[in-house]
Amino acid sequence: MAEAAKQITGATGALDVNLVTPKGVVAHEAATGLTAPGELGMFELLPGHIPLLTALRPGVLTIGGGRFRGRYAVSTGYLRVDPAGNVEVLVEQAVPSHEVDVEKAKADLKVAESDLASWGDKPTDGDWVNLLHRVQWAQARIDAAATAH
Repeated sequence: MAEAAKQITGATGALDVNLVTPKGVVAHEAATGLTAPGELGMFELLPGHIPLLTALRPGVLTIGGGRFRGRYAVSTGYLRVDPAGNVEVLVEQAVPSHEVDVEKAKADLKVAESDLASWGDKPTDGDWVNLLHRVQWAQARIDAAATAH
């Protein structure tokens, strides 16, 4: 019975995390945990998590636990946990925290915030949402760079 539960939940002591963009694999790691920016807020996954599919917003994705953590700025996308404990993170853009060009991210944030402010408050409009994601993506890169060691 315990073996069947282990197969259903993927409780093997590690998550098999695959971070992918349309350009290819950014990271593929075995991890003791993962923290992600969900549409409704930050959440954490641990080994043995039940299958899950959720939308991601731009933010900082952390793979690993304890002293061994990889941090990535990620844009919008999806995260899926399968029954075997494999985690697929599918996002439009991702960059390791230590590779972020902070000055470019700050410049992008300034332009995106200006564009968003001039648009007005129309949260149901698709163009407004795209501008909001540009602001969040720039801020995600700045936040990820701040956590780089």
